[in-house]
Amino acid sequence: MAWFSRLLADIPGVRHAFLDVHESSVFDKSRIVDIKQVHGTDILNFTTTPHSRPHVDGVFTSVSGQQIGIVTADCLPLLMASRDGCFVASVHAGWQGTAQGIIQQSVKRFTDAGIDAADIVVAIGPHIRPCCYEVSSSFLDVLLATPSAEQVRQHQQKLFLNVPRNSNAHSARAREENSLWFDLPAFCQVHLQVAGIRSANVDWLEKCTYCAPKELGSYRRRTHFPATKTQQVSVIVRGSECSGLST
Repeated sequence: MAWFSRLLADIPGVRHAFLDVHESSVFDKSRIVDIKQVHGTDILNFTTTPHSRPHVDGVFTSVSGQQIGIVTADCLPLLMASRDGCFVASVHAGWQGTAQGIIQQSVKRFTDAGIDAADIVVAIGPHIRPCCYEVSSSFLDVLLATPSAEQVRQHQQKLFLNVPRNSNAHSARAREENSLWFDLPAFCQVHLQVAGIRSANVDWLEKCTYCAPKELGSYRRRTHFPATKTQQVSVIVRGSECSGLST
């Protein structure tokens, strides 16, 4: 099955989908811009097909009809669009990329194109949630050594939990003593706010990849229960309708 964002669906001409592992396995990836995701902060500004495969973690474009997308297996898949439907982006945001500033870089692509941050819509698909994201106590120090140190200090109580939040029968169980549970979506939310994105313009699909073994791939779950590697594709495309650009 696929999941959709109400906010993105309301933008004329923009089509999108967060695919589960079954639809992802048969999805023709040659239809999307081919990128190698490296947990960095670079965003490709797509105009024509690159000569070589770019090492980036997102694609931004105003080309109508060109599908762009990313693959994930616990990280945050962000699909973004300007309210006028002229620009779209797909972004892969794990903790490393988020800490280094990929969300701010993706917003900058829009603002450099003349789109105010208040006019950017963001939808976040399935990702690992704080019911399952166990981290060692030293992980806090790792984040404090990144450009996000100030945000981590300000929001430490929200980002790090002593017990998992909203766990269920399918959630991960603690495997370390004195471990913490990290709230990756809250970390993303902090960065969206810093970048000027309004909370009303953000649509969250609060579905945990770890907790849904029949629907979603999870890197963390595979480290606990060895299985065939699976991932999910998130895709977005700008249509010909656009109030600000000609096609």
